[in-house]
Amino acid sequence: MDSLLKDTNKNFYINNNMKQVYFLYLISFVIAKFPEDFKFGVSTSAYQIEGSWLDDNKGLSMWDNLVLLPGYIKDGRAPHIAANSWRLYPEDIELMKKAGIKDYRMSLSWSRIIHDGRSSINNDSIKIYRDMFEKMNSSGITPYVTLYYRDIPATLFLQGHYLSDTYFKKHFEFYAKTCFERFGDIVKYWFTFNDPWTMSVFNDFHPRDSDIKPYTYAHNILVAHALTVKHYRDHYQDKQKGKIGIVLNSDMYYPKNKSNSEDNKAADRALAFQLGWFADPIFKGNGDYPDEMKERLGNRLVPLTEEEKKLVSKSSDFFALNHYTSYLVTKAKDQKGKGYWHDRDVDLEKDETWNVTDMGWPIVPEGIYDILIKINKSYNLTTDKIPIFITENGMANKEEKEEDWGNDEPRIHYMRTYLEEIERAIDEGINVQGYFVWSLLDSFEWKEGFTKKFGLVRVEFEDLPKRKIKESYRWYEGFIRNKRKSSLLQE
Repeated sequence: MDSLLKDTNKNFYINNNMKQVYFLYLISFVIAKFPEDFKFGVSTSAYQIEGSWLDDNKGLSMWDNLVLLPGYIKDGRAPHIAANSWRLYPEDIELMKKAGIKDYRMSLSWSRIIHDGRSSINNDSIKIYRDMFEKMNSSGITPYVTLYYRDIPATLFLQGHYLSDTYFKKHFEFYAKTCFERFGDIVKYWFTFNDPWTMSVFNDFHPRDSDIKPYTYAHNILVAHALTVKHYRDHYQDKQKGKIGIVLNSDMYYPKNKSNSEDNKAADRALAFQLGWFADPIFKGNGDYPDEMKERLGNRLVPLTEEEKKLVSKSSDFFALNHYTSYLVTKAKDQKGKGYWHDRDVDLEKDETWNVTDMGWPIVPEGIYDILIKINKSYNLTTDKIPIFITENGMANKEEKEEDWGNDEPRIHYMRTYLEEIERAIDEGINVQGYFVWSLLDSFEWKEGFTKKFGLVRVEFEDLPKRKIKESYRWYEGFIRNKRKSSLLQE
């Protein structure tokens, strides 16, 4: 069957006369076992697609300042317009509706809603966001809203109220409370933070070899998250009937040599220092960090107090995971220096048989199956009846010419093979309830600028900006519309 599937995949793009047949034929391999109510969605983030950087009384974000620094952005282009989704959101909603996408993960811009980041509520932007949510609901689309996606208001950042500052927690809770009050009647899924690991580690505002800042950031993020969840549960959840949690990010790690005990330890350590750092305190039950991190770091791992442990433990109604790639792992060969990477003490490698995305990330579909199995076992998710959402999964495809983006076969193959592995996990009893492709649109990819293309829909950034459908959008549309039908092979 594998060889037949490969042949089908190849012919699918060549034989236009048989296009619909091959659509359904490919779909038939992955539709049979997804639950009836499984959520197939797409993801975006506000700063990456909204544009309109000064419109409707918006305050500046940290990134509005960073993009102006010479050489900071790879292509030197700022997202002042980006995909212009602040103005074109009805068009984006229509794109989702047409494809049968009923679940949309997005983020809010803190500096739009709280102009100064602290207390100045901006009703102009709140009105537009509310219209956005109402249009989604009337189109049968459920919003999944991330409160913080890397874009802290510039006022807070410049005044030092960043992740290492205790005032950050206070300001974030006020912002979150405002969102719950203004949107909680129509938004039923909330994420406090997206990917705290990246926020803590890949940060230009502390030296790469800082041996304390990453752990201070992580501590403050966890506590800010838990305080916000407690506030929502105490004041809004019963009335609004929503759910709340956090989005974690993790690669999957494999020992380069399975018979080498050091490689096996390194693979476990790599996962503990990325996923366990945040997942253990929230889902393990004791509210504390992984033992290996505590042993290696001592007091540099800012300890959670007993009160904070109780606050953080069980502070998510679901396990939300961003997953893109996997690596082979060995113990680090060079132990010079200090900081997080020295502490983690691993080297990452790519198997020579693995293809890579335009980001250079290995494509390893079985990695998502293996990490789902590991997460479920480590945190007793099935026993505790905690659902799992894959909140981001996708690939950057090199798309310089029209034939590259018009027929983005590598992205289709990526999505199909990762979905197959998710289906395999579900078949083994893992409670995965949703999958969100990153991303609906080509967008601003942070320091990479507009050079990396993740979207199911192409955005011509110099032209209004105009949207153009890619083949991967059509594939996902066909997949969603047929996911609950019987396999053609069974007919």
